[in-house]
Amino acid sequence: MVCLSEYDFEILLKNATPKECENFIKERSDEVYLVPGGYSIKGIFLLGTAIPVGFSGNAILFQFIKPCFGLFVLRMKDEAEEIKKLREQYKKDKNVKKIK
Repeated sequence: MVCLSEYDFEILLKNATPKECENFIKERSDEVYLVPGGYSIKGIFLLGTAIPVGFSGNAILFQFIKPCFGLFVLRMKDEAEEIKKLREQYKKDKNVKKIK
């Protein structure tokens, strides 16, 4: 299992509600998708039912749940491969929805 601390990331928002995370990501992203629970970003599995994931340039922003700590919005820079992966998944998977 991959640990988030193995990556270079920035916490943009913490202790937020799901709606606050989604709105935050929408405001700061060029494109936003809702992915189903279990979707993986760099081997990090996202928890929830519809998790917002956005792109701003080559940065990826996503909602992350840390059990016992709550919801966060994280940003990872220089993630062109992850962005490409999600765009391809959107084309194939009806459970991935584009919302912006």
